[in-house]
Amino acid sequence: MPRPKLTTLVFMAAGAGAAYFLDPDRGRSRRTRARDQATAALRRQRREAQSRDRYVQGQVEGAEARASGAGTFTPADDIDIAHAVHGALGRLELSTSDVNVDVVEGIASLRGQVDLAAHIQEVVGAVEAVPGVVEVQSYLHTPGTPAPNKAASLEVS
Repeated sequence: MPRPKLTTLVFMAAGAGAAYFLDPDRGRSRRTRARDQATAALRRQRREAQSRDRYVQGQVEGAEARASGAGTFTPADDIDIAHAVHGALGRLELSTSDVNVDVVEGIASLRGQVDLAAHIQEVVGAVEAVPGVVEVQSYLHTPGTPAPNKAASLEVS
């Protein structure tokens, strides 16, 4: 047996809606407004769906590009490697303003001084991590100590 209260409420709501939209004075404008709002909502949903589709498509294209090697640094020559080494040194949280870098055939030579002996390994490690660097020759030293390539000549004299 159907619920009489629910059926009555449904018919009352349908009657109120019909009276609202079929009103002789304002019914036409109410129907037009309802149609405009419904089509605007559909357009909005379509735009959002298209936006989501473009986002997902971009994500897929980005993953494909990364899988094919795009977005990874591949140096063309020693100048590119030197620029990358300078960038790596700039990202360190220590002063590398007295460090000079030369790159020849992928071999990075580091000359100059750093504040602490522990910083030497940090600088060398950062340079070794740069793509294109084949070898690192470190002539770094701390203030007051001779450079590793000069120590032997200073002992002789």
